[in-house]
Amino acid sequence: MNKKIGQLIRERVEAEKMEVTAFAKAINRERSNAYHIFNRDNIDIQLLKEIGQVLNYDFFQDLLSDETRKMFMMKKGVTKKVLVEVELTDDEIEYLKIDKKLINE
Repeated sequence: MNKKIGQLIRERVEAEKMEVTAFAKAINRERSNAYHIFNRDNIDIQLLKEIGQVLNYDFFQDLLSDETRKMFMMKKGVTKKVLVEVELTDDEIEYLKIDKKLINE
C-alpha cells in the first residue's frame, strides 16, 4: 500500500461527496478530528471498521499487501457463504430436523 490510510479515507469521503462536517458527525468526532484522521498513517481497527460502515467501504482490503492479495486470488476452491431466507411450514421444518439434521434450534 503506497498511500497512508488517512489519505484513503479522505478519498472515500470525497468520492461519496460527503462534507467533512457530516463525516465527522457520522463517526461521532469533531470536524478537527476528521482532518487529523486524514493525516494519519495508522489507525485503530475499530475506528477503521466504523469509518468503513459510514462510507460503505471495506478499507481492510486496501491494507493487504500485493503478495497476500495474490495468495487469496490464487487459492483454489475458494468458497463463499451465502445466506438465504426461506419460509417453511412446520411440517417442512420437522422433515428437515428428522431426516436431514439441517436445522439447529
